[in-house]
Amino acid sequence: MLDREGVGYPGRMRSLTGLVERGLRARVAPGVPTKLIIVDGRITLLPPSDASDPTASALVIGDALLRNALVPLFETVWERATPLGGSGGPLPEPQKELLGLLAAGLKDEAIARRLGVHVHTARRRISVLLDSLGAQTRFQAGAQATLRGWLEV
Repeated sequence: MLDREGVGYPGRMRSLTGLVERGLRARVAPGVPTKLIIVDGRITLLPPSDASDPTASALVIGDALLRNALVPLFETVWERATPLGGSGGPLPEPQKELLGLLAAGLKDEAIARRLGVHVHTARRRISVLLDSLGAQTRFQAGAQATLRGWLEV
């Protein structure tokens, strides 16, 4: 699981895409509460909080009580996160067209003219699209659509 901010580091998406193609299951979510790695639901690892500190070390959680508290937290965030590299289902044609217009940088009024609808209708459709992608901004919507394979990088 990756925090949405972590995906923006240079070269990170390329590396992650390669790993996903090899079978890694990864998801992206905003505001991940803590760094946590769970392997096969059995091994729980808390990475160092400061990766730049050469003396920092990870913590392997062996205590079942603590692990049983951390795993549900992880699973809750995992379920709400966006799969990395997965499409999350096909994008309906009207939303695909709208996403393309947003990606082209068109303003609401121009989008409304292209779609043949009132500007308020276009704004409502944009809002619905952003909500469906879990995005608060157009940029985030583009990033989420790219992660789902709906836009080419």
